[in-house]
Amino acid sequence: MKANTPILKIVAMSALIVFAIGCSEFNAPTASQSTESEISNSQYMPIEQAIANVEAMGYRVITPKANALDDQDCDSIITTRSARVGNGLNINISGVCKLTIPGSSLPYDMDVTVVAPSSCMGVADFYPHPTQFAGNITIRWDARDMVLPEGVSFQDITPLYIHDDGTPEEVVFERSDNRFITVTTNHFSRYIITSRLLF
Repeated sequence: MKANTPILKIVAMSALIVFAIGCSEFNAPTASQSTESEISNSQYMPIEQAIANVEAMGYRVITPKANALDDQDCDSIITTRSARVGNGLNINISGVCKLTIPGSSLPYDMDVTVVAPSSCMGVADFYPHPTQFAGNITIRWDARDMVLPEGVSFQDITPLYIHDDGTPEEVVFERSDNRFITVTTNHFSRYIITSRLLF
């Protein structure tokens, strides 16, 4: 009987481990489920209303060049990546923007999603929203990817931060190399790339 005791312990322990692993995998949400839930539970205001608020304050929304050239429908573009504490993350949506999160800025592991709700407009939404980072992150737009209206130059491009109530606010940003617009922030929100209307 004593000879069988270690075998019984091993069998019992193995069964317990298999059960625990099976339960944790069964209950753990997949990245897509988690992301869809986060987006549906923390939607930004409807894009049409946000654009109307921006235009009412004297701005016009810049159009991404890819849409103007391809004459495509104004579809949404969604990209999701897993971010882990200590590891940096870059998400580049061609023709829209590039998000850079240093590993030291992540407060915890998360799935990060960038949404361009309409490929016809320079709008980018960031999820999970709201997220407060442990340090700064950067969002960069390339003016070469934009269609600037007649009379509008690189110097006229202005990124707006959109508050949760839909109020637009000019955000502090940096212009560089006569092409890049870079916002440094410590939280996720909606940003809209605009120019001041010429009166």
